[in-house]
Amino acid sequence: MGETGKTYLIGELAEATGVTVRTLQHYDHIGLLPTSGRTASGRRSYTEEDVLTLEQIIFYRTLGLSLPEIRDKVVNRPELSQIESILQKQEMALYKKIEDAHVSLAAIEAYRAAIAAGNYPSWQLLTSFIRILRNSNLMDWKEYAFSDVQKEVLGRRFAQGHGAFELYHTWRALTLKAVTLARSGEAADGPAAQKLAEAWRRMVQEATGGDAGQIQAFAQLQENRASWPEGDRDLMEASQAFIDRAVKHFLSSPSSDARKNGGDSEHGT
Repeated sequence: MGETGKTYLIGELAEATGVTVRTLQHYDHIGLLPTSGRTASGRRSYTEEDVLTLEQIIFYRTLGLSLPEIRDKVVNRPELSQIESILQKQEMALYKKIEDAHVSLAAIEAYRAAIAAGNYPSWQLLTSFIRILRNSNLMDWKEYAFSDVQKEVLGRRFAQGHGAFELYHTWRALTLKAVTLARSGEAADGPAAQKLAEAWRRMVQEATGGDAGQIQAFAQLQENRASWPEGDRDLMEASQAFIDRAVKHFLSSPSSDARKNGGDSEHGT
């Protein structure tokens, strides 16, 4: 980053960032944020580059990282050319944090759905899946060998990153709910399972726009699971049969909106 010549005394930096003087002194002492210099009277002073370093430290502290972990991630006094890379890493760290929260919320929702259906779900099952799923995330799908059709479908539908994340979170929540209902004894034609089937159909419709070719590509993606990220693969394999039965019953129901929309030929599972 280009030098602006502006410097901050330790008190000024503390006031501007909300970090205490004592904390800044500690960061200097352990070498995490060494002071750039001192005034004639011996007071610590910091540059704009030091401020960027401190902003990184603050960011990673909000994620709960320890100081040794932060030391491995922080770029000291970054140049302008390094800022974009820093922001991308921070963005990915935030998405991971969001995904972890989504998994926990999905587990709570799944547990409630099973209880509302009059079943006693296995909390051990849910917690085991939470642990597994926190070790995989959407970024792991970069390694998956998508077909040309799947790339076209997903690329068109999810040109904006948030669309892909929304689909991913919805898919995870529904599959987690499916395996919870199945293991707690819910019948595939029961009210809770049929509510799940309706939500699954809605997800597929929103992801594919109702196009038959895109629905087929979506279905093939879920069938070819050998190279899926481990956590997502285990979850899909545990829930697949229950989802298939629930959706099949949903589509065969005379009151099904999906039948009215012509959606009973493919269900994307």
